[in-house]
Amino acid sequence: MHEIVARVYRGEGQESVHHGAIAVVNDKKELIYSVGEPDFMTQSRSEAKPMQAIPLILSGAADRLGLTDKQLAIMCGSHTGTEEHVETVRSTLHTLGLDESYLQCGTHPPFYLTTLKQKPETNEPLSPLQHNCSGKHSGFLALTKDLQDELGDYLNPKSRTQQMVLDIISRMYAYPKEKITIGIDGCSAPVFGVPLRNTAIAYATLANQLTDDEKLNAALRRIVGLMDKYPEMISGEGRFDLALARTFPGNVVDKAGAEGMQGIAFRNPKIGIAVKILDGAHRAQYVVIIELLRQLGLLENVDLTHLQPFMNPVVKNWRGLEVGRIIADFELKKAS
Repeated sequence: MHEIVARVYRGEGQESVHHGAIAVVNDKKELIYSVGEPDFMTQSRSEAKPMQAIPLILSGAADRLGLTDKQLAIMCGSHTGTEEHVETVRSTLHTLGLDESYLQCGTHPPFYLTTLKQKPETNEPLSPLQHNCSGKHSGFLALTKDLQDELGDYLNPKSRTQQMVLDIISRMYAYPKEKITIGIDGCSAPVFGVPLRNTAIAYATLANQLTDDEKLNAALRRIVGLMDKYPEMISGEGRFDLALARTFPGNVVDKAGAEGMQGIAFRNPKIGIAVKILDGAHRAQYVVIIELLRQLGLLENVDLTHLQPFMNPVVKNWRGLEVGRIIADFELKKAS
C-alpha cells in the first residue's frame, strides 16, 4: 500500500502530495521500522556509488595504482563540478596515464551552478570532468586498467569490471545476483534493481562492517573513513549529503541518488535507512528524511544549523514570492 509522505500547499490549500517508501534495518539486517512498501522494487542510482567503489579497494588495485585518499573519496560521490572536484578527477586520470577523453559519462552543467541558481556561460564548453559521476567513472577506469582490460569497454555490463561490481552489489545488498535487474544510469553506467529494504541493508553493512569477511570489512572501513575525511568530495556546498555529514560528523554515511533515492546509515545507533520518493521528486526527499530522523530520535541535542536550509522548504513563483510550503506527513511504523 503506497503512503503519502509529504504534502505541498499553495497558500492554505493542499495542492499536491508525494507518496514514498522507507525502510530502516538494524545491525542484524532486520527490518525494524517502515513506511509504505519497504520491499518496493526500484533501481539503485547514485546512492550505490560507495558500493561500486569497493572492488577497486578490495582487489588491491587502488594501492597498486597509487591512488590517494582524496581521489578514492570522489569515486564514492556525486560531486558538484567545482574546480577542486574537476582537478581531483583530472589528477586520478593523470595517475592512470589517461585524460578526460576516456570518460564515458557525458556532460551536464556543473551542479554547483545549479545550487547557486546560475547558468554556465553560453560559450563555455562543458567537460565530462564536471559531470557529477566523473569520479565514479575514474574508479571504473582504474579497475579496468589494473585488470589490463579494454579501457573503452569499462561500462559494458559483461566486462570484468562491471561483473566485479555486480558481485559486490549482490553481497552488500544481500540479494541474489540472478534476481538483480540491470538498467542504465544517466551517466551510462549499469544500475541495479533491488528491493528498497536491501538498500538499507547495504548501508547498515557499509557503515558497520557487518560481513563475515574481514578482508571485505577492512575495505568497508576504508571507504567509510574516506567519506568521513572528505565529505566535500561526496557532494559539495549547498547539498544535503554534505549538510547531513556535517551534522553528524564521524557517525553517518549517506548518499543521495536520482529519482528520490537516499541511502543513510548510522554507527550509533547501528542502523541502515533507505528512502524512496515514489514519483522521484527531490523537493520532497530531504524534508521527509529530516522528519524521519526526528521520529527516530536522532535530532535530539543535535546542532541543526547545517540542516536548516532543508527543513522548511517553500514553494516560490516566478517573481520569487513565497506562495506555498512542503511538509512531511507520515508516521513511522514499527515492524511486527
